[in-house]
Amino acid sequence: MKNIAIALALGMSLAGLPAAAQTPPTTKDAVRADRDKVKAGEAELQRDREQARKDKEALDAARKSGDPARIKAAEDKMRTNRREVRGDQRQLEADRAKLEKDRAQRDREKVQADRDKLRANQSELHRDQRQLQRDEQALRDARKSGDPAKIKAAEDRLRASRKEVRGDQRQVEADRQRVQRDRERAQAHKEQAQRNDSQSKGKGKGKSDVAHSDKKGHGKGKSDR
Repeated sequence: MKNIAIALALGMSLAGLPAAAQTPPTTKDAVRADRDKVKAGEAELQRDREQARKDKEALDAARKSGDPARIKAAEDKMRTNRREVRGDQRQLEADRAKLEKDRAQRDREKVQADRDKLRANQSELHRDQRQLQRDEQALRDARKSGDPAKIKAAEDRLRASRKEVRGDQRQVEADRQRVQRDRERAQAHKEQAQRNDSQSKGKGKGKSDVAHSDKKGHGKGKSDR
């Protein structure tokens, strides 16, 4: 009966939401897939950056050789690789944004589900506490009557009610702890997303400065030749 009451309470809370708010839930598998895609994108970007470094070394060697055909081939290859790196960076940023969005949504859904369960179990606890009070009164009345059978029945009911209340109290406390843990996890994810965003912007600025410096150096080399 208790599980049915909780399910009904959760169902009613969802039914009360407007249609636009009932978005499909974000599953753990979906977040895991986002995370795997980000890891694959980071590995791909790392490989292309390493290739870009090698292409830069090849271009430097070609310029030293003075061979126009070799220089042009090295420049074309480096230009292509830089486009790939920029594409990798844009894709990785999009994948990270999706991961953070999906993870934030899942965090919100988990906290809301925890709150709904806590409210349902608190309601169950209050009902059982009221029943306990009635059973205590029934036992007092039974003792006044002096009827042994009536007293025993009342004691059995009171014992069962006390057991129900203790179980409810343990469940409510566990629910409160779960809500707190999920809130802390959601806050940690939010702070991690902010750090990732700051680091991404910092790296982007640094690479822009390097690219600008490289272009200036490349232009100077052409004027010297």
